[in-house]
Amino acid sequence: MRQKRTSPHQQSHQIASPRKGTNRNDTHQHIYLFNPHGTIHQRLKGPPTNYFIGAANRLWPVPPLYFGVSIVVAAAYHMGLQTNAFLFLFPHANSLWLRILRVGVASFVTAYIPIFAVRWALKHFFFSYHGYLFESPMQPSLKTKIWRILHKILSYAPRRLQSCDALLPSLPLPKLSDTIERYLDALKPILTEEEHAKVKKLAYEFAKRDGKLLQFITWIYWCFVDNYVTPFWEKYAYLSSRDGLLTNTSFGHCDIFQQRPSISQAERIARLMFLECLAMMAVDREEIVPPGKGLMCAKHFKKYYATTRIPGTQHDTLCSRYLSKHFVLTHKGRYYKVNAYDENNRLHSIEYLTEAVNEILASEDEAVDGEEYIAALTTDDRSRWCKNRERFFLSNAINRQALEIIESAITFGSIEDFDLFSSIKGNPELLDHLDKFMLVGNGKNVWADKSVCFSVSRNARWGGTNEHSIGDAIDHDLFLENFVTMDYCLSNDPVNAAKLRGPTSTCARYNCNSNKKIERINFDINEEMKCEIMRCYQEYKPQADDIDLSMMCFTEFGKGLIKQGNISPDAFLQMAIQLANYKDQGKFVHTYESASTRLFANSRTETLRSVTKESCAFVLAMLDQQCTNEKRLRLLRSAADCHVQHNRECMVGKGFDRHLFVLYIFSRLFRISSPFLQYFINQSWPLSTSQAPKVTSLPNEDKQPELSWFGGSFAAVTNDGYGVCYRFAGNHSICIHITSYHSAPNTDSHRFQKHLSDSLREMAVLLSTHRVCTASKC
Repeated sequence: MRQKRTSPHQQSHQIASPRKGTNRNDTHQHIYLFNPHGTIHQRLKGPPTNYFIGAANRLWPVPPLYFGVSIVVAAAYHMGLQTNAFLFLFPHANSLWLRILRVGVASFVTAYIPIFAVRWALKHFFFSYHGYLFESPMQPSLKTKIWRILHKILSYAPRRLQSCDALLPSLPLPKLSDTIERYLDALKPILTEEEHAKVKKLAYEFAKRDGKLLQFITWIYWCFVDNYVTPFWEKYAYLSSRDGLLTNTSFGHCDIFQQRPSISQAERIARLMFLECLAMMAVDREEIVPPGKGLMCAKHFKKYYATTRIPGTQHDTLCSRYLSKHFVLTHKGRYYKVNAYDENNRLHSIEYLTEAVNEILASEDEAVDGEEYIAALTTDDRSRWCKNRERFFLSNAINRQALEIIESAITFGSIEDFDLFSSIKGNPELLDHLDKFMLVGNGKNVWADKSVCFSVSRNARWGGTNEHSIGDAIDHDLFLENFVTMDYCLSNDPVNAAKLRGPTSTCARYNCNSNKKIERINFDINEEMKCEIMRCYQEYKPQADDIDLSMMCFTEFGKGLIKQGNISPDAFLQMAIQLANYKDQGKFVHTYESASTRLFANSRTETLRSVTKESCAFVLAMLDQQCTNEKRLRLLRSAADCHVQHNRECMVGKGFDRHLFVLYIFSRLFRISSPFLQYFINQSWPLSTSQAPKVTSLPNEDKQPELSWFGGSFAAVTNDGYGVCYRFAGNHSICIHITSYHSAPNTDSHRFQKHLSDSLREMAVLLSTHRVCTASKC
């Protein structure tokens, strides 16, 4: 099967759960990732915490205590009235214990029936209703008013991370005719009339013949799964890809705006490890406030930490350890295991972890020959890495132990011996270098299989790389936003800092041996293995060097100005990208943006196509010198409204790309040849875009702009195209990351950046036209 590359790290228009009135003194009550005990709970040892959480989730919105009281009351009723009709539904028993069991089962059923009825009604009426997305907030319908009242009532029921996941509806299966018509309509602005007629003929022939059978097969599959797209999407769009990860599907993320000169490199790494542990435990115990107040699927958060993508000969697999107790750090080619917990499963203090990192920095150990570049093996073709993993690691006891330590680590970190940028007002090339370094590394500092890798420079600037198959932008952004908030508390809020630190372990308290803070990871590298390591490194470096990356922090205005013009910020920037790309390429091309489908169970994303006849009309009007700004503004609003409407349709399961993707998968599985589906799957994405969404209300990036983070980047999907990832930093800035390839003669990321910044300024003039018209009531 031909693998179509996906556009990584793409989300847009998330349903956030804003919290107003946040200030420094009440920040802690809004910290999502916070475990007040700092204790790691093994899944099969100690109190059955996870079993209790699972049971509580299946009872929501009724608290477990109320359910327990209901069982007791029902038991008292059944014991006192042995002749009640309900009890006769259960087999009669003479034995005392059997009678007790009979009453117990009857009491449980009696107590759970009302809960089951409530949950059934919530799933099929409350969580399945999405009409509010298409209505004006100021003019809601009666259904939406009732939905809002129920939403307010349910807000008083405490939620854990996955309390509502089982209540989310299944992703709907669109009608085949609707999917084909929407697809053909999306192609009109890009294809010529002759080309469109050919595709239309193929589509209608498919609908009459093979389409009906494939749609029926898909419907049968849809009836038995919670989501008919996600399993296929994860397997074939990600795990079956044989390309190296870092330059294809992984995505990078960068630091926040302001440098912290008072924090050393060792303390920065220690804080990273400490807060990552709090986050991991919060995920395990579901202590995170769910995004969207429980209206969105939170299943994929579980794969964020201690997860490794294991290479296979044909497709990879994900191995999640859920709870781990150590990190792996590399410095000057040496690998170290850092235990984050003591023998009592209590998290070490930041001071202890800082000492551990300082030991690594002070170590005079030398890396063995080839060890410095050993991570380059993970950048290789996945099938070749699978063979090398079996040959050099699994068949060697020393290397197998080292691999187990790395793959079971919470995250993988790299301690760099050079400085990265320290100010957004400095040399723009330094921002480019930071962004590219966090995306592709240097070929030896990223273990590409790990779900999360981070790098910290000598001057304590940080960022990292994420493996994309584990989740999407919403997963990563929630963790990062909370990390920034908690890190700020550690430095500036003593009250909440004390709560965050909690009763962590210290060497003095538990008599820990300071010599065991770190453990050197040993490798047995023979000549054959060394040759493979250097081959991977030498093949990867040209791939990484070929990426042309330009990072722009646009500070002239932000989403605040855009919203004043009554335009969606995401739609506004998408139109700016379309205008910039037309200036750069002189034509309209297939454009990918990702829309969230997390209103449904086990969902991820849907393709949102940004090129419409409305967007094309706007772009051409902007380039027409005879067109007035008033007309351009009308066309901009029309294009933005169309974009928002399509995004909402994708959010409620009315997209068509994932549906066609699943039909194509079934056509291959059942060996049905379809020219139409082959045309669809061969389609490339010369322009792939993504918005890194604001998932929480923390930090407040308007009151504290220095805490704004730059967002992330991903490699362009096609060799002759662009990848654009952007993030709105509060109301004041727009962070934009542009990637292409030096080897492509038709692209230049810095040239595209200039076109995009010019387009943003030109469109800002239209917003000033809106303000003038509003002031004069024209």
